[in-house]
Amino acid sequence: MGAGAVAGASMLATAVPDGLAHAALPAGASRFVPLPNAVRLADTRSPAEYAYSTPDANRIRVRIAGANGVPGSASAAVLTVTAVNGNDGNFVTAYPSGGALPLASNLNLLSAGEQNANLVTVKIGAGGSVDVYGLRACSMIVDVLGYYEPVTGAVRGGRFVGLPSASRAIDTRPALAGTRSFTTVDLTPYVPADASSAVINLTATETTGPSFFTALPYDAPASEPNTSSLNVSRPGDTRAAGVIVPVPTIGGRRRIKIFTLHPAKLIVDVVGFYTSESSPESEDGLFVPVDPVRLVDTRVPGGEVGKLWPAWVVEVKPPASVASRASAIVANVTGVESRGPGFLTVTGARQPITLTSNVNFSGPQQVVPNHVITPVTATYGLQVYSSHGAHVIVDMAGYFTGTPKSPQRTKWVNPAPPSAPPAWTLRVPRLGLASTVLEGDPTSVTDSGYSWHWSGTGFMGQDNAHVATFAHRTDAGAPYRNLHLLQNGDTMTVTTADNREFTYRVVRRELTDAANANILAAVRRHPGTTLSLVACTVGHDRSKSAWPDIWAPTSLKYRIVVTAELVSWREF
Repeated sequence: MGAGAVAGASMLATAVPDGLAHAALPAGASRFVPLPNAVRLADTRSPAEYAYSTPDANRIRVRIAGANGVPGSASAAVLTVTAVNGNDGNFVTAYPSGGALPLASNLNLLSAGEQNANLVTVKIGAGGSVDVYGLRACSMIVDVLGYYEPVTGAVRGGRFVGLPSASRAIDTRPALAGTRSFTTVDLTPYVPADASSAVINLTATETTGPSFFTALPYDAPASEPNTSSLNVSRPGDTRAAGVIVPVPTIGGRRRIKIFTLHPAKLIVDVVGFYTSESSPESEDGLFVPVDPVRLVDTRVPGGEVGKLWPAWVVEVKPPASVASRASAIVANVTGVESRGPGFLTVTGARQPITLTSNVNFSGPQQVVPNHVITPVTATYGLQVYSSHGAHVIVDMAGYFTGTPKSPQRTKWVNPAPPSAPPAWTLRVPRLGLASTVLEGDPTSVTDSGYSWHWSGTGFMGQDNAHVATFAHRTDAGAPYRNLHLLQNGDTMTVTTADNREFTYRVVRRELTDAANANILAAVRRHPGTTLSLVACTVGHDRSKSAWPDIWAPTSLKYRIVVTAELVSWREF
């Protein structure tokens, strides 16, 4: 990301008038100082050009404080970290030098050659440095955009002010931004005249190929930048990146511009801004860096929720030491194993969910991170909303001083997961049966040896649904040949394509004639959510009472209906 100086804005520490000092100001409280231009500190593709070190094969150490315009007193750095992947699934983590490798990540890469960039806020460690670690070999590029400078009291410039809620400033859909073009974004309605930099979320969608995008101040040179804010690896990608970009006031307007290497559609959501030296003095909005700490990972058993389903929310509490004094936190939010194309939106907990996004997925099974600055709510913290479902990881890098928001609504009630149509796998342990359940023409499905999902009956995951399947007892492999051996209490399971397993327990069986209406009446006889297996049988011969004679598989004239009720379901 390019960065430009704010004209006339002195970023030197200001004297604190009597009465403004606050004894409770947290240690390390700092204000943001942008560099006049982004500075490249490391590029492992050209090691001779840069002064980083390599403590081991998977890690580089990059000096931040005391070089390249960053003072030795800096407490944290704002970087763009870019990685070009080697072969396998990989992640990259930036953390303070001298500290232990944290349980946190900033970049996630799944495929060979994938190139991703992310904004990173990281506490500066021993020797004024940060370490950047890759699980596996990859190329790493580190650009410094600005830093946080410790203060002892109220200041004017460099404080973060969040908007009441994120606001969409531009959405170029359906038009594409052109090759090597600049798109102007007017932020005047969202940030005041005393703003020095804007905090935005930049999204590129419907991309036409590998590309990069750079957010720049409006008065930056109209030439191709040598740094990026956001990278995409392939056509059709949808990606987002947090960006901090200077926003000068020119002609009464506050504008930025987005450079696009190759055509794509652009979306810009405004999150907040940093104050300037013309702003009032305050202790609110100062940044307090922390060692990276994981706040939630929905993959870990025992949490509030597991993997999110469509329209689900997970609440995330910051540490107790932070909760009462934070107006917002800085975090890396990662969506893992996405269920399909969609997005994550991060807001204060129990606040309205905005029509904006922070993390975007182009398809299923993706792992996508993004740098997020989000307000927090007293007691409850933040919330992550998932449009289509994914696991969620939140790693905190620090927080901004101030008063948390008050809740505006009750806790989000997650709806039932969507129902799942076939194909399914039916397993009946007593019968040693594993059968694929398909929709379609009943004759072709059953004659091929499969179970047929009876059209018009329910789907897995549908509340109070009566699901029916039908298969042969004597032909096409006879999957239901021994259906008559099932007894009350026997279990069966159905596994769906979205990795859910539904467990049922047998509660009844009966005979009926071959009329569809009578078969379906039997299927729906037991209340609640049920699964019935249907097959041909000899029917009830009143002159015979022995079990095999009544239920045995010998006739097309009657039907046996074995019904089980839902006991539980799980995701695996």
